[in-house]
Amino acid sequence: MQFQCFVASDNLATTPEPLLQLYSVTKPDREPVKILIIGSQSAVNTVVYQLHHHRFAEPFEWTKFLSVDQSIQIQPGEAVKALIKYLPSS
Repeated sequence: MQFQCFVASDNLATTPEPLLQLYSVTKPDREPVKILIIGSQSAVNTVVYQLHHHRFAEPFEWTKFLSVDQSIQIQPGEAVKALIKYLPSS
């Protein structure tokens, strides 16, 4: 298995889509589901760790905090993280 390092850049993207591609590995026999958590950084991290506790996803599988454009409305002080989970194709 080969590993590749990616260096995060603030100029990489203004939407979650390109960053999600860095954090996921395509699985042709599975259907992707994209999950966003929106809230204060502290609250978002709390949810990430609670989901980890329930074995839903590893914390490293989530993106770093994302910059968002006008298509996702967030309030001042809110932050966004994203994750792609793969479900068996039906």
